[in-house]
Order: sequence, then structure tokens, then C-alpha cells
Amino acid sequence: MLKRSLNITVASLALATALVSPAIAAPGDFVGTWVNKDANTRGITRLVITSAGNNTLNIQVFGQCHPTDCDWGTKKLVTYGLNVQDNNHTYATANYNQSFANSLLTFSYGSKQIMLQGYTQFIDNSGRQNYYSRDYFQRQNKVQLPVDIRKFPIIPNR
Repeated sequence: MLKRSLNITVASLALATALVSPAIAAPGDFVGTWVNKDANTRGITRLVITSAGNNTLNIQVFGQCHPTDCDWGTKKLVTYGLNVQDNNHTYATANYNQSFANSLLTFSYGSKQIMLQGYTQFIDNSGRQNYYSRDYFQRQNKVQLPVDIRKFPIIPNR
């Protein structure tokens, strides 16, 4: 009886550990369009991460502007594991050097979201203070179209 109780305890502990362990990600898990969870952000609003082949990724960053978001351009996204043998990458970096500022962006993937940390240094002698930011992004849902949209009749207005 004691042995059975011990086996149940060990199995329960193993299951609990598996449930709270961090998600394992490959570089491809970063791929997608990610939107800032804060719809009212004054910072980065959207990330578009694409595959460039051979486990290489590109990132396109969009910042809050009016009337449309500012495109920061596309850069290489470098991913990292926890050690030299780890091919399950959950971290990444990208550098954006603009005429007025340099921004180092770091990314952490887990729990189906990306945490972005930004370090911005102003180089335009504007007197603005360098700053740190942290934002969370969720994968943008894809719009589902009807299976065969051609079957729907088009009725002109009269």
C-alpha cells in the first residue's frame, strides 16, 4: 500500500512539474504577426516575424504614429537557446539604428506570447532621455473566410 501511495505521489509531482515547466520553442515559433496587448500603447504596436530559411528569421517592427503606424523596417532577428547545445530558442534580439535613435530590442517567447524589452538611446542631440520599455504581444488571429466564397450570390442594389 505504501509503495502504491508513493508511486501516485511521484506521478502527481511529475505531472505538476510538466504543467508548470516553460514552453519549449523553436525559432519557427516566433513566426507570425504579433500585436501589442495594450491597444493604447504609445510605443511598438505590431511585430511581423517571417522565416528567411535555414532557421533564420526577419522582423518588421511598427510603432505608434498617426494616422497609420510607422514602419521601422525589416531587420534580422537573432534567436538564442539557454546554452550552446540548446536548439529550443525562446530568446531573440534585433537592433534598429535610426537617424535619431538606436534601439536594442530583446524578445522572450513563452506562454503563447512575446515579451519585448526595448532599450532606446537618442543620438540626435535633442536632449531626450534614453529609456527602457517592456511590452507584451499576442499572436494576431487569422481571419477565417467561408470555405468557398464563390458560392455566395452577388445581388446588386436596385
